Amino acid sequence: MIPNLPDYKIIKVKSKILLQFSLKTTYTPTKTSIFNYFSTTSNLQKYPVVCKIDEDSESYKQGLRVGHKIIKLNDISLEYKDIPTILSDFTYEKKNSDFIKLTII
Repeated sequence: MIPNLPDYKIIKVKSKILLQFSLKTTYTPTKTSIFNYFSTTSNLQKYPVVCKIDEDSESYKQGLRVGHKIIKLNDISLEYKDIPTILSDFTYEKKNSDFIKLTII
């Protein structure tokens, strides 16, 4: 069980098929000063969000929907990662695993 999170679901799809969804993230590093005067955390998005999905895809059939947050890819946390890093993680996992396991909230 994942502690301190609302209901979550695990979706498992074969890694060799197209996932057919798009993610977005608004994660930007926070600006801080010694006194936190310049702290800007209001636009922080902790996890990538599904913004588009093909309704004929296996991911959709397994329950992935627009608005879901993907918190883990297999056992890799996607917390505060930018899009290039997430893409790299997906590429690696698709190449080296038989299945892609997405933990979503």
